[in-house]
Amino acid sequence: MTRFILIIASLWLIATAANIGSAQVVTVDQPAVCYNCHDDIQELQNKKHVHGAFASGECSNCHNPHASRHASLLNSSVQATCFQCHDEIKDQTELANVHQPVANGECLSCHDPHASDFNHVLKQSPETLCASCHENVKEWLARANVHPPVEAKECSDCHVPHGSKYTGLLKKAVPTVCFDCHDNDASFKKTHKGYDLSSADCTACHDPHSSKNRALLMANQHPPFEAGECGSCHSKSATAGGSFAISGEVDKICYGCHDDIKESSHLKYSFHLKADGSCLNCHNPHASNASTLLSSDQKNLCMKCHFTDVPSKEKSEYITHPGQDCTICHTPHGANNARYLANDNVTDLCNSCHEDAHKNSHPMGEKVIDPRNGKPMNCLSCHKMHGSGHEYYLAFDPDMDLCIQCHKK
Repeated sequence: MTRFILIIASLWLIATAANIGSAQVVTVDQPAVCYNCHDDIQELQNKKHVHGAFASGECSNCHNPHASRHASLLNSSVQATCFQCHDEIKDQTELANVHQPVANGECLSCHDPHASDFNHVLKQSPETLCASCHENVKEWLARANVHPPVEAKECSDCHVPHGSKYTGLLKKAVPTVCFDCHDNDASFKKTHKGYDLSSADCTACHDPHSSKNRALLMANQHPPFEAGECGSCHSKSATAGGSFAISGEVDKICYGCHDDIKESSHLKYSFHLKADGSCLNCHNPHASNASTLLSSDQKNLCMKCHFTDVPSKEKSEYITHPGQDCTICHTPHGANNARYLANDNVTDLCNSCHEDAHKNSHPMGEKVIDPRNGKPMNCLSCHKMHGSGHEYYLAFDPDMDLCIQCHKK
C-alpha cells in the first residue's frame, strides 16, 4: 500500500511540476516511477534501436499519468502524438499518394513506439513488414525472373514508406526511377524498336517486381501489343519514335474492339466507364499478370478505391467469400443497381450459390416488408455483403441484437 501511495504521489508531481512556480522546482525521475509497474517496458531500453522520445526518459511527453481519452493513456491520438516530433512525416500526408496505414493514422502498424531491433524502430524487418500486408510478395519471389531489388528484398530502393507525389509510393516518377539502374543508351533504344523512352511508362509492359517471362514482360499481353501493332491504338507519330500519344479518347479506342463493353455504358450505373481515364483505371493496355489485362488481381485492384478507410491489415476481413473474385457478384463495367450487382434481385443473386438458404426459416420476398425501411426483405436485410464480426456475415449479434432490429414491442 505504501508503494502504491508513493507511485501516485510521484505521478501527481509529474503532472503538476510545470505549474509549481519558480520558488519551488521538483525533479521527478519519470522512468524510475513508471518502471515500478511497467518493468516490461524498461527491458526495451536494451534493444538495438531506441526511440528518441523513449530514450529521453520523458514518459509524460506522450502519456498522461492519470487519465486519457486515448488508449495507453496517450495525450492525444497516436498520429497526433507522433506528429509532435515527426513533422516531416506530417508533411508527407499532404502529398498526392499516401500509404494507407499512414492515411489511417496507423503508425503503430509498422513502428514500435519504444524500441526495436530494427532501424527506424520498425516492428519487423522491412521485407517482412511489407509482406505482412502485400501478400503477393511471396508470389513475386516464386516466379522465374525476379527484379534484383525485389530479390534482395530492398523495397526502399524504389518506394518510400509514408507518402509520395508519385503513384505506387515511388521515390521518383517512372521512368526516372528505372533509369537510376538501366542506362537509356543506344542499345536500350534498339531493344525497344528505336522508340525514345525518356517519358515512357515502363510498367505498361514490364512487371517491376517479377515475371515468368524474360525481361520481366508481363504474362498476359494485349494482342495488338504482342503483334507489335502499335498503330492500332497509338497515333502515327508514335511509330516515328518519340511520341506515344494515343489516336483518340481511351474509351473510344477500346470500344473499337470491345463493343460488348460499350453496351454497358448505356446502363444506369456505369461510372467506371465514364470516369477520367476510364478503362485505364483498371486495365493495362499492353500487358498484365492478371486476367483480362487488369492492372492487378481483383482483390487488390478493387481495394484501391473501396474500403479505403479500413485499416490495411484488416482489409482481408472485407473480402467476402475468400478465394472468389469480386466479379462473382459485381459487374464492374455497369449495372442498373447502385452496387453494380450482377442481378438486380439480391435474393436471386445469393440463391445462385446458396440454393437452400432460408427455405424453411425467415420469410422474405415482395410481400414481407422490412419495418426499418419499408422495402421488401431480402438477404441484405440481415446479412452484410462485406465484412462482419459475426458468423454468416450477419449484420448484428444473432443472439439478440439481430432480431430486435425489427421485432420490438
